[in-house]
Amino acid sequence: MPTRVLPRSFRNLLVVVFGLLTLVVGLPLYLYSSSIHRDQLIADRQENLHSLAMATATVLAENLIERRREIELLAQTTAFRTEPLDSPNINAGLDRLKRSYQHYSWIGLTDTAGRIRAATGGQLVGIDAAARPWFEHGRHGVHVGDLHEAKLLAKLLSSEYPGQVVRFIDFASPVYDDAGNLRGVLAAHAHWQWAGYILRAVVPLNAAEDAIEVFIVSRDDQIIYPEGGFADTRVPARGSNGKQADGFQDWGGVQPYLTAAHAVAEPSGDTLGWRVVVRQPRDVVLAGVAELQRVILLTTLVALVVFLIFAWIGAARVSRPLAQLTDIARRIERGDEHVDFAVSVHTQELQCLSQALGGMAQTLMDQKSALLAANHELEDKVAERTAELSRLNAELQLLARTDALTGLANRMFSNERLAEEFVRFRRTGVAYALMIMDIDYFKKVNDTWGHPAGDAVLRHVAGLLRSTLRASDFVGRVGGEEFMVILPATDLEQAARVAEKIRSVVEATPIAPAGTVTLSIGVHVPTLTDADEEAALHVADRLLYAAKQGGRNRVVFDAGVAG
Repeated sequence: MPTRVLPRSFRNLLVVVFGLLTLVVGLPLYLYSSSIHRDQLIADRQENLHSLAMATATVLAENLIERRREIELLAQTTAFRTEPLDSPNINAGLDRLKRSYQHYSWIGLTDTAGRIRAATGGQLVGIDAAARPWFEHGRHGVHVGDLHEAKLLAKLLSSEYPGQVVRFIDFASPVYDDAGNLRGVLAAHAHWQWAGYILRAVVPLNAAEDAIEVFIVSRDDQIIYPEGGFADTRVPARGSNGKQADGFQDWGGVQPYLTAAHAVAEPSGDTLGWRVVVRQPRDVVLAGVAELQRVILLTTLVALVVFLIFAWIGAARVSRPLAQLTDIARRIERGDEHVDFAVSVHTQELQCLSQALGGMAQTLMDQKSALLAANHELEDKVAERTAELSRLNAELQLLARTDALTGLANRMFSNERLAEEFVRFRRTGVAYALMIMDIDYFKKVNDTWGHPAGDAVLRHVAGLLRSTLRASDFVGRVGGEEFMVILPATDLEQAARVAEKIRSVVEATPIAPAGTVTLSIGVHVPTLTDADEEAALHVADRLLYAAKQGGRNRVVFDAGVAG
């Protein structure tokens, strides 16, 4: 017969039973923390990283589109279409645009041969830029160039950015005269530091504490932001569909990173191929799981040791109440949380064993309660972080669509509303009115009383527009001193009355120190002959110019002049 390792005694059997009972309860908790809880934590972190990547990519794309649109609109102004390329008005326009955005390092205008004729600060005037990619692309259409090191401006900007490799994003647009002939190329160089400015506004403040890193990656999988220190970092390759795979990815280091990515939407007609990639080290992601596993393992081991000791000591007096205690143990094993430990015992040892079983049940219930509480706390934290990210996304979207000075809709939002109103008109046939208005002699206000006074005039006019118009009407600031108003379900006669009311209210409401301020207004009610919203806008612009040429402080609409 085979030899038994331990004799089959009550004491040994009781020790084995309690040991197995502890393992049966503790092992599922440990396995839960290793699998289900781990997978849920990874999924939540993955979603947070993907939301951060998407928010960052969206803000980058909107900023690129806004800068591209600024250059395109400046190239279409009257001065750039009609005046000599080196005229003071053109130079003033370049300087105004550079002051409007802190990251513009240089803005210039070339002739058709590529020679720079006007530039901010007079930098590079007379230099031949025909070999530069932005000139070649800008001759054929509006262009956004990929990140590159400064060539012509490197020495000029060395004092402004000491010890740095100066890198730019180029924006270029062709300049045509009124006959449609190419006059030259308008180009702007935005310093790459704008990427850091955007990321600091988007990335949560606690990202560094959580070891979350955000990268901007180029088309050829090179990290272009942050600059420096990542030369040996290997960005995980994209999949066969061209997208970055989610989950833990190998970045060439000692541990993988939880990775999420989102492509930066391309400006129209350009192919930058950028994407935002966000990563977090695996050790940081799984830190909560490891801590929970340690607590469960330690608690289980402590409970096991305690139960075995009590079982060993009390086994000698266990014969009579053994059936009762066995029944209680089986009920606990089945998950009964309402066990009555009123066992009839006559020795101190059996009383201790009974108390130990009660403690075991309470410990298990406490562990279960603690685990449920930990899960609820984790879910609350995830919900809180998600709500905070949603709030930040909403704030970013509002900032991207609002003019900071006046609080009105900015050009991008105005263009979106203009397109929506034109589509609605095409679909329903219900007319709407479009007004383009400009503050008369606004430059004189800035030249006479300074830009703070000019800003006050802009806010003053914006407030009058808001108070004069209906709640259903739309008003936006689309240029330096230019505003656009959309009146839904309004015919030409009604629109002319509203425009005249606006003009008279503004004229009758002076503001110190500028005094009386007047508006010139062009009013157009789109018709089916307008090809699209841009064609309708062009007609309103033409009527505005007619109001300017007719003496200013007046309303001009399709049927004639009012005011």
